[in-house]
Amino acid sequence: MSFSYIFRVLWAHWPWWLAGALVGLWLVPLARIIPRKVLHSAQASLHAWQGPGGGLEQPIPPARRIWVPLLNASLWAYAAYSAGQPAFLAALIGSFLASTLVMLALIDWETTLLPDWVVLPLGLAGLACSFAGLTPNSLLVSAASAAVVLSLLGGLSWIFLRIKGESGIGGGDLKLLSALAAWWGVVGALYIVLWGSVVSVVWYLVWRRFKGLGSQAEWPFGPAIVVAALLWGMQAVYTPTRLNADAYLGRRHQALPTVLEHTGTQKSCSFTPPSATFGRGNSLNRSIKK
Repeated sequence: MSFSYIFRVLWAHWPWWLAGALVGLWLVPLARIIPRKVLHSAQASLHAWQGPGGGLEQPIPPARRIWVPLLNASLWAYAAYSAGQPAFLAALIGSFLASTLVMLALIDWETTLLPDWVVLPLGLAGLACSFAGLTPNSLLVSAASAAVVLSLLGGLSWIFLRIKGESGIGGGDLKLLSALAAWWGVVGALYIVLWGSVVSVVWYLVWRRFKGLGSQAEWPFGPAIVVAALLWGMQAVYTPTRLNADAYLGRRHQALPTVLEHTGTQKSCSFTPPSATFGRGNSLNRSIKK
């Protein structure tokens, strides 16, 4: 892959880079505004909800106003580059899915919260896209996947609570994984749990070694879930599904002849036009009592 090819790709999608950067600028303050309103409505103390990022009482780090827009711009450009058909709609849905995940990671990192105000609409959007044929699953499969993931992980968390006396996973994490199952199914959600667990452990060890963790701070699982979800969305480029088979095989790919074609019958199979949600294919996060 030559530098000129990369430059042409970037130049072809410069509107998405620009739009992603502008939206990214708004993600930083939104990641403070939303949890403040959630905690205020719950009459909870800002100081009591503090993650490794320092909580809502700390000023926003200046570097965050730089790397968040750059990251968001890259995700938007990637969504535009890898989108199937209809290209604009697929890219737009994938872009906003990625931006929502980034904002949730910022909120959870600061406060250990994953607000229902964001997580529940994310899950409903996944169901709506499944109904519209923009995800690899039907509406029924997406709804069943969300219910299965919520029941399975919630059951394991309850067993862990009975044995150890503490919950193994926060309520907001359960809801986020259930919402992601509405987008990518049970298998996708379980892979996200697996990858997220590895990312979380490594991230925690590195952070504890070089940064330390405040006495009042708790370690959130949400940012690792987001990293794993973004990686899962990107790898969908290389995974053919009923929605992205044409894009995976190439628009000029010549399919193998069917049995009917061998017998001389002029009839062949055809693909449904591909589409995508992100990457060409495919509360409070705890109760106040926790």
